[in-house]
Amino acid sequence: MGVNMSVEIETGVVDFDANTAAWLEQYKSAQVKIKELQEVADVARAHIERALGDNQLGMFLNRPVVRYTFVETRRFDTKRAREILPIQVIEALEIVSTSRRFSLVSEDS
Repeated sequence: MGVNMSVEIETGVVDFDANTAAWLEQYKSAQVKIKELQEVADVARAHIERALGDNQLGMFLNRPVVRYTFVETRRFDTKRAREILPIQVIEALEIVSTSRRFSLVSEDS
């Protein structure tokens, strides 16, 4: 029984084998389903929020089922900081991190 293997065809580029290509199709299919379900969830949530109005707790059959609470967050405004702080301060406080972004390549690009 032969084993399919993805092959690196140049630095940083791999040609997928049939098994990986099948997983790619599974991923694409799942993403479509997720988008469809997210639309349903968004509509349902809008109805629930409308029913809650300004209230923070929703009950059904005398049991709490939904909380819709206020949350306060604080964020650091880096754009504003760059406008008012010297570049040396920004550079001293700045942390650079590296991550990988996973994205599908559209078929028309």
